[in-house]
Amino acid sequence: MERNELYGHQPESGKIIDFTPVLGTWINTNTKTRWIEKFTLTKHDEKIIMHAYGTQSPKDWGETEVTPFVDNLNENAFCARYELDSVESLLAANMSKGLWVIAAFLTFKDGNQPNFLCREFYYRLD
Repeated sequence: MERNELYGHQPESGKIIDFTPVLGTWINTNTKTRWIEKFTLTKHDEKIIMHAYGTQSPKDWGETEVTPFVDNLNENAFCARYELDSVESLLAANMSKGLWVIAAFLTFKDGNQPNFLCREFYYRLD
């Protein structure tokens, strides 16, 4: 087995990142999550928009533009930011085996909680 079969390679320059196959509603596999319960990805004027919904206040995180990427295995990925009242959230997401894997880097504004990393998995709602 060649190395690129395991680790992939950097995409060729000029590659178009097509998010059309991953647009829609995605549900957290962890029904006991304290963070993002579900999210939608939509396309508006060539921009990819994420609308996230949490399990706690605020339940509606609102919309934010995502920055699309393609990873070394030619899978879609993105990063996004949310600025909520009590927490700043940096989301780094990648597709793996038909699921979105989101690593949420959470910084609490009150200083009473340590910064926190939460990694969760999302399946498509058909």
